[in-house]
Amino acid sequence: MALSPPAPPPDPQILESAAGGLASTGSITFLVGDDAVTYSAVGPTIRVAEARADGDAAVRLSRRAWDDMVGQFRTTINLLLSNELSFERGGFEQLADWDPVLRYLHAGIPPYDPSRIDLRGRDPHAAFTLDADDADLAAQLRTMGYLHVRGVFSADEMRAANREIDRLAERARPGDDESWWATTEDGGSVLCRLVYATVRSPVLAALENDARVRRLGTLIDPALRAAPDRMEGSAVLLKAPGNTSGLSNIPWHQDCGMGGHAIMCPAVSVGIQVTGSDASTGHLQVLPGSHGQAIHYRWEQRMSDAPVVSIDTAPGDVTVHIQDLMHASPRPTGAGGRRTMYVTHYPPRLFDHVGPGQAFNDLVRNRTEQVARLR
Repeated sequence: MALSPPAPPPDPQILESAAGGLASTGSITFLVGDDAVTYSAVGPTIRVAEARADGDAAVRLSRRAWDDMVGQFRTTINLLLSNELSFERGGFEQLADWDPVLRYLHAGIPPYDPSRIDLRGRDPHAAFTLDADDADLAAQLRTMGYLHVRGVFSADEMRAANREIDRLAERARPGDDESWWATTEDGGSVLCRLVYATVRSPVLAALENDARVRRLGTLIDPALRAAPDRMEGSAVLLKAPGNTSGLSNIPWHQDCGMGGHAIMCPAVSVGIQVTGSDASTGHLQVLPGSHGQAIHYRWEQRMSDAPVVSIDTAPGDVTVHIQDLMHASPRPTGAGGRRTMYVTHYPPRLFDHVGPGQAFNDLVRNRTEQVARLR
């Protein structure tokens, strides 16, 4: 049975660039039951050889795992953490090198290339207010993949939210499936995220359902809606100071990095800046125009020319980003303490596949240090 799915004809220029990046990686074979397929970079193109099993690296996985990977339902990192793939030759580095190219061949998602990004004359550092019209806000979001809106919420609203976060944080415990934890330099545990927060707090639920949040979360698609009872609901990020291990300091990623791209993108995440942020507290960093593309999980070691933008905010500001935008939340340079509540709006099809209490991050929540080591 043929393994490689039918796909639209690839762009020769994109394919040539992708093939050039694989010169030192070698070919890769996927072994699925009794079937095999091998991918090789040959000059300016990629050769797909069904029934050949002679790749420099060889990955064995089940038919279900293969179908999930090809269908953009689960990612290679997801399958690795689930112990659903093994290497008969080579290792994860070769698979990671091939991953963006395979996503292009299988689903038409092009590998990220800064030279192809067209920002249409827009300013990647621009900030807006709610006085801007929806068309302008949506154009900025579609072009950049993110948006910064100043002064959405009042100081009183953010103080009330902060008190609720304090209350939930006091009740959080490692392993409770309602929180994420990191490890401090002295070996202690520190809270770094509250999940399903609005289910446990009427105050935060009011923010989740606020018309201002709804407006910003549906700029590119009015059918998108929040999911308080699944996908970890609305989550609160808490930036701990110091050199923690785990996922307090979130490395470069796409929010569909554990899977779900086919059913959740382009979801839109609205980040309510409860405390504000800058480098000292651990701000948001983004790659303008990187949404809708596949990016190597260690791209920052390979693309020194990629344009990184840091977004500093005040309490009550809001950031908005499309879920497959490449973004990060680096280690605070100072005292830390940033608090941001994220309300993500998903396409209707997600609710047909992900039930209450389910999330792709279920695989990660209590294993943040293992995931961080992959970076």
